[in-house]
Amino acid sequence: MTEEVGSSADSGPSPSEPESPESPLPAGDPARPEPTPPPAPRPPRRPTLRGEPPGPIGREDSLAVAGRKAMRLHVQRLLELDAALRDPAVDHDLKRYRVATRRLRAALRAFRDAFQRREVDDLRDRLAELATTAGAARDLDVRIGDATHWAIERIPDASEAIAPLLEAWADERAAAAKRLDGHLTTRKHERLLADLVAFVESEERATGAAADRPVGLHAASMLFDGYERLMARDRVIRWADVATLHGVRIEAKRLRYLLEFLGDVLGPERADLVARLVGVQDHLGALQDAAVTADAVRAFLQSSGPLTPVERATIASYLLDREREVGRLRRGVGRPWRAVSGVTFSRRLARTVVAR
Repeated sequence: MTEEVGSSADSGPSPSEPESPESPLPAGDPARPEPTPPPAPRPPRRPTLRGEPPGPIGREDSLAVAGRKAMRLHVQRLLELDAALRDPAVDHDLKRYRVATRRLRAALRAFRDAFQRREVDDLRDRLAELATTAGAARDLDVRIGDATHWAIERIPDASEAIAPLLEAWADERAAAAKRLDGHLTTRKHERLLADLVAFVESEERATGAAADRPVGLHAASMLFDGYERLMARDRVIRWADVATLHGVRIEAKRLRYLLEFLGDVLGPERADLVARLVGVQDHLGALQDAAVTADAVRAFLQSSGPLTPVERATIASYLLDREREVGRLRRGVGRPWRAVSGVTFSRRLARTVVAR
């Protein structure tokens, strides 16, 4: 509200007079300061890696050097994808972004004995938070794509009937994307990127007990430790529930990443071992996706607003399809599992360690 201007310079409204919106101060009047423009948004600080990328991990590299080499590629990838995610004019790949965070966490875990445990755990925790935030949007992309494909391929004219479900998930996707956008602009995220760059570039951080141990001598224990963790579920795999099988998938993925990190240290049979682990990972990943989708559809049916009989029946049919898929994949887990649990895999794992 502006003050009313009287006929003389020292006249004006009394304290009890109401302010008049119909007599604004003239533009430029010194009694009315110009509004202060909002501050320009601070440009994001994007750290960069210096120098040329290091070569592949060699047998004589220390565990610390190997760990930094394994991480550098994925730090660089994370920086590139992060810049794309912040720019709405640039196409981005949210799947690759989440994979980069996962591989960085896996590398920190695999080479943790070369570094300060507290710093490793801190970086892994912050990367886990980033992966969870990005994963919320990515998981909804997968869920929406699967339901859309099912509606087109399985039931004629189901696309309209399943629309309420897809609209609800699209709203969740928009909210997840907004949370991710907000996270990427925080100082906390900027510090994470800067700390990752500093971690892979600073040799002073290699203070762990095994920092100077040649990775060629350490590779066998690293790989067989990962294989032992994977095989710990061997006796329950056939009747394991979805949560247990998801844990098996995580261990398979960790062992696969480790084989890929150590690629040039290992023998030629490494590629076959990776392919077998990918088979387990893909099968159990499809199972996890189907189970999570079934839970989400069930929750929608229990909490949604009014639906037409056709809409409810169609969405219930999709729920039944996902539940059947969960059962089918659980029954079929034995085939990909045998490819990694048999004696062939363990023998090839041993040979690939000593081949060089």
